[in-house]
Amino acid sequence: MLEVEGLTKQFSSGIMKKRNVSAVDCVSFHIKKGKTLGLVGESGCGKTTIGRLILRLVEPTSGKVVFDGIDLLSLKRSELRKIRPRMQMIFQDPDSSLNPRLKIGTSIAEPLRLHGTVPKDERAQKIMELVETVGLNPEHVNRYPYQLSGGQNQRVVLARILALNPDLIIADEPTSSLDVSVQAQILNLMRDLQKKFNHTYLFISHDLEVVKIMSDQIAVMYLGKLVEVGETTDVYNNAKHPYTQALLSSRRILLKGETPGPADIPTGCRFHPRCPQKQDKCAIEEPEPVEVEKGHYVACHLV
Repeated sequence: MLEVEGLTKQFSSGIMKKRNVSAVDCVSFHIKKGKTLGLVGESGCGKTTIGRLILRLVEPTSGKVVFDGIDLLSLKRSELRKIRPRMQMIFQDPDSSLNPRLKIGTSIAEPLRLHGTVPKDERAQKIMELVETVGLNPEHVNRYPYQLSGGQNQRVVLARILALNPDLIIADEPTSSLDVSVQAQILNLMRDLQKKFNHTYLFISHDLEVVKIMSDQIAVMYLGKLVEVGETTDVYNNAKHPYTQALLSSRRILLKGETPGPADIPTGCRFHPRCPQKQDKCAIEEPEPVEVEKGHYVACHLV
């Protein structure tokens, strides 16, 4: 369903002396139809940028993105607009995703009106169907976003997305701003919707437990690079990269220092200044991904 190959995004920094800063550097992965890839890493590692690059909300510097056999980066803007309804994004804060001046029913109707997918005289019935599908009550359609909870507003966001019948949904920290009990409800809803409509998810999060529950595969990101990719059970039960091991160790493995910024990327392996297992060549030579088991890739000199 989705193939990402060598995806790269460089930004220019500096006023007097400009230089390129790599926010995302040669990232590759694929997601099968109806499956979920969990993209995990610390804040600032480039996870959200990847989601925006795939949808071309931000234009990539280089690379390839193929969605259902279509090379998205080769499309003109007019062609991209036609295919956009099939690819949707859930943002971190549901309150900022909704127009505070519009009632919930009107917000859900907007994509139906803009794309003309449902005749005008059938929209009211379709809105009620969508409201029921995401677990809201009929009376919610006449309320404003400020009159609903964060979890209810995230359900409204999901209803708006379902209105377009998408194949791919990129979920960027969709529950991080919600209470723990509400998080579980939204995650269960997303899983139920995936089973019902065969959605393909790219699920972006810093929460390893959430990713474990939601994902078929996991990709671990550090400073713009993927360091480990594999089936979720393989990565969680047999993590190979020292960074993945530290993330999964429940703080038993303490990493020294802070994550460098994209303007100060270390030479060699980007993780080596903080790595408890580093070798001399780690500071010199950047490791290439190696397939250690079928479908399990690791970018580390130790393997």
